[in-house]
Amino acid sequence: MADKQAHTTSWEKTPVLLTDVRRLFTPGGYRTISCRFRYSPDDPFAVGIDLIPETGVYITWSVSRDLLFAGTKALSGEGDFKAWPSCRHQRARARLYFSLERPEGHATFQASLPEVRKWLETTYEMVPPGTESELLDWDALAEGLLGR
Repeated sequence: MADKQAHTTSWEKTPVLLTDVRRLFTPGGYRTISCRFRYSPDDPFAVGIDLIPETGVYITWSVSRDLLFAGTKALSGEGDFKAWPSCRHQRARARLYFSLERPEGHATFQASLPEVRKWLETTYEMVPPGTESELLDWDALAEGLLGR
């Protein structure tokens, strides 16, 4: 897998990890796909995972930041998203697996565990755990839920 790079510059710029992931269990072996992990304080509880196949049409999943982080240590999630680490403990070879499920089918991917964990740690430096709700605009959220 080609490691591309994680970067963070300021509050206006959000942490992004551009990397390659492997789609597993496909006919003929695995396929490498570009992937972007994104985080924004505007949606402090979630991370975005953009799969970018060669067609250029993004497939985007929004998942809980805490769920993804928990998946770097043990099996985490249920329903349409699950994440878990490899059994290997060698840091350089450790992998993060994640599975996306829909009624139409499912796909499992493999990413670099140290790379994703480092990126997640950057998001927690930006917005520490337990402080996410301080960033929410509760009035706007209530108006949206009440249809005003």
